[in-house]
Amino acid sequence: MNKRIHMALLIFLVIISFYVLRSFVIASDFKRIKISSSEVMIPASYGEILGSNGEPIVENSLDYDVYIDVGYAKVLSQIDGWKYPDRVIEAVKYFGLNPNSQEVSRIISSQKGGIEVGPVKAQMIKNLPKGISRFLNIQRSFVETKVSPSLRVIANAINQEYSKYTSPKRNGAIFYNSFGIYNLVSGIKKYIKPVNGDTIITTINPSIQDFANQMIEEDVKENDARGGEVIVTDPQNNDVLAIASTWQYDAPIMNLFQPASTMKPLIFCEALQEGVVSTNTKFNGPYYIPDPRIPLIIKDAEPHSWPISLKDALIYSSDVAEMKIATRLIEKIGPQAYYNWFLKFGFGNKTGIDLPDETNGILTPPSEWYGIGGQEMAIGQSIAVTGIQMITALNAVVNGGYWIRPHVVNEIVSPNGDVVYRYHPFVRKIFESHITSIVKNFMIGVVEKGTGIPAQIKGVLVGGKTGTAEKPKNGKVSTKGPWFSLFYGFFPANDPRYSIYVMVDQPSKGLYYGEDVSAPLIHSIGKYILDLSKGSEKTRYDFLPYKMPNLEGLPLNQALSIMKAISIPTNHISFSGNGIVISQSPPPNTPLSKVKKVRIKLGIG
Repeated sequence: MNKRIHMALLIFLVIISFYVLRSFVIASDFKRIKISSSEVMIPASYGEILGSNGEPIVENSLDYDVYIDVGYAKVLSQIDGWKYPDRVIEAVKYFGLNPNSQEVSRIISSQKGGIEVGPVKAQMIKNLPKGISRFLNIQRSFVETKVSPSLRVIANAINQEYSKYTSPKRNGAIFYNSFGIYNLVSGIKKYIKPVNGDTIITTINPSIQDFANQMIEEDVKENDARGGEVIVTDPQNNDVLAIASTWQYDAPIMNLFQPASTMKPLIFCEALQEGVVSTNTKFNGPYYIPDPRIPLIIKDAEPHSWPISLKDALIYSSDVAEMKIATRLIEKIGPQAYYNWFLKFGFGNKTGIDLPDETNGILTPPSEWYGIGGQEMAIGQSIAVTGIQMITALNAVVNGGYWIRPHVVNEIVSPNGDVVYRYHPFVRKIFESHITSIVKNFMIGVVEKGTGIPAQIKGVLVGGKTGTAEKPKNGKVSTKGPWFSLFYGFFPANDPRYSIYVMVDQPSKGLYYGEDVSAPLIHSIGKYILDLSKGSEKTRYDFLPYKMPNLEGLPLNQALSIMKAISIPTNHISFSGNGIVISQSPPPNTPLSKVKKVRIKLGIG
């Protein structure tokens, strides 16, 4: 009996050993298959560009193309044991399609082929339900950029200038588990978030930009002109609020023209500062050109009686007075010093605005002047400028004498919220503030009763200057045209917060003077800006980091807070009395670089 049991056990062990050995042999004949993960790249998008009010100028969105593989879903339903087509219908509904539509229903019923979903947002891919991911094919992805037509030119320019910031930083990816040789996606194994480009916060107001663009297009069409441009700035800091043109490039920083009489306020400031004229100076006409090679006599286009005062010379745009002022300047300070003033105005060189392809302009040195070339520059001839050069220079007349580099970007913010760039103003003082106050008052007269009457805005004090320039044709200029029609305006004139420069190139329907073609745009754009700001307080830059603020009327604690904000040390400030600030030393608009001590007197206002 024991022998039989032992024999049975032996046979059993032999059989077991045989099958164990056989299993190793079989296993050795098969190759181990590595199941790799499947990856879908998520490209990072370019950074967005925002207006000064937070409205998008350029908006990017990341999309995918998705394909539902119906045939493979049928195979998976048999392997995994779920009822076909339940999960296919779930997928169709998830992506917003109708499973009962004729085409989708036909494909589901056929159990073959697939359903093209089309563009899908990145968040939908990230949040895919577990049951449907295995039979989806995510083939490609792209970034869609949206930009308003009126903002396209400036948006492209900003993108070009700041591409190192707006460019995507790092692509992301979604890693899935693979399924067999088909390498179709299963559940999400790992998600790497893309790092997009930085967000650019600009000075551009999209609403003002859009309206300015509309107005210049209408004006050019109405006057059958070749083209036109408009620039809107805050003259206190040279923020560019709008920069529009009818050309498909950034014309205000590239196109050249003769500025004509819009040059005159700058020459008036120069002449007053150099002491060659005073507010009591009077002029008689005409102006006889002191060069026998140029047998011309300069007369004024606007009729008026002689003599004419300095103020009326600007109000009625007297070329005679301007030529005589320029002659006095050249005789007193010399041609080179006179020329250097134009360099101070920023002519002949780029302003340095943060946009690509800016043009230098043309400024002829004294050695190349012909006849009265220097005097002609005073009336905006024998010189070529860009719109951004002119508005930057003229802003110095209305902001207390400061030439400030124009700019369109305030700051740049990384995807994690860090400020990676912040604008710092470049400022130089070119006029004394008491001089600019005189000329600014003259420019108010231009709009009140002179050549700029069409620029008036009801209820708001406006100042400005007209210009009408002869446009060279085949290298020559003619009193019969063609013309550049120009106007510079600012408001509210007692505390300028907006300035506008308009240039219309070659109006050809009869009207061509700046007051007829360009000045009306100051009215329409200015009124729109003021209406836009009603009910929402505009951010004000009353206290700028380069000049002494006006503290009169403020309580002491507010005055001290302001001085702290512009880095005036507390031990450099003294005060006396009680109440509000009734006087200060140094006076408002003094360059901070010259401020050593501040004395404040308080009293009852």
